[in-house]
Formats: sequence, structure tokens, C-alpha cells
Amino acid sequence: MRMRGRRQAVDHAAAPWNPVRDAVLPGALAGTLGAFAMAVLACAFAAVLQGEPWRPALLVAGLFFRGGTAQGAGAVLLGLFIHFAVAGGLATGFALLLPRRGTAVAALCLGMLYSLGLWAVMTRLMIPFASPPLAREAPSALLFLLHIAFGAALGTVPVLRDILTRVDRLRRQLQLLKQAA
Repeated sequence: MRMRGRRQAVDHAAAPWNPVRDAVLPGALAGTLGAFAMAVLACAFAAVLQGEPWRPALLVAGLFFRGGTAQGAGAVLLGLFIHFAVAGGLATGFALLLPRRGTAVAALCLGMLYSLGLWAVMTRLMIPFASPPLAREAPSALLFLLHIAFGAALGTVPVLRDILTRVDRLRRQLQLLKQAA
């Protein structure tokens, strides 16, 4: 364990802040993971409670189909695209706010707080404005559970940063070897 801590300290000292490596990519990956967890849970609950597993994606597509008439595979894909894009953007914002030298436990706790703040803002302000069909049909308790899953996924940002830093370090070493040869 001491060796890993030393390696992380060396990685952070040797590699200056890189917004793509330290915020955009880890945020996008954590957001994709969180969006996937939310989508799987939402589809499972919708299948059990309503018998329609794709209903959550159709409700998210209500951003463009405001009357609630979203139907078909195209609307499902549109809803999934909107969901993953918003989750990736929000997770990238979290990665920008998260301290670079933070631990996974701190990221998990901060991710939970961030997701609870998102839940409060989304359910009260954003969803009623952006997607009236979702505001009419989505129970707040289910959205709370889904945002908890998203917050847990945000806890992976430090691990993703470490992996990307190691890959970047290996890339630089290979470039130095090529130049030396």
C-alpha cells in the first residue's frame, strides 16, 4: 500500500494539470458509468412497475416530444442520448470541482453530495421545465435512488485519473525511447 501511495505522489508531482486527462476523460467515463447504472435501474423498475422497460427513455425524450407522444425506437435512442450526454456533462463538472489529490472515499462522499444536490435541482426546477411528461410520471423517490447510483459512479473519478495518468506516463516513456533510438 505504501508503494501505491508513493507512485501516486510521483505521478502527481511529475505530471502537471492536464484538463483533458484530469477532468474531461475521467468525468466522461464516470458519467457514462453513472448514466448506465441509472438507465439499468430505471428500466428495471419501469419493467416491474409498469410493464414497459423503455418508458424512462421515452419520458426523457419528452425534452423534444413535449406532449408525451414519444414512440418507437428512435425516441428511445433520443432519450438515451440525452440522458448519457447530460450525465457526461454533469460528471465532467464534478471532475473539475474534485481536488486532484483526493482519495476515492472523499470522491465517493462528495459524489453523493453532488448527486443529491442534482436530484434537488433536477426534480424541482429542471425536469418540470425540460420534460413535462417526465415531471408528470416520474416518482421523486425513484429519481432519488437513481441519483444515489449516479453519485456512487462519481466515486470512480480518482481511479480513472490514476489510470489515465499512468497511461500518459507510459506514452511519454515510449516517446523518449523512440527519440533515443
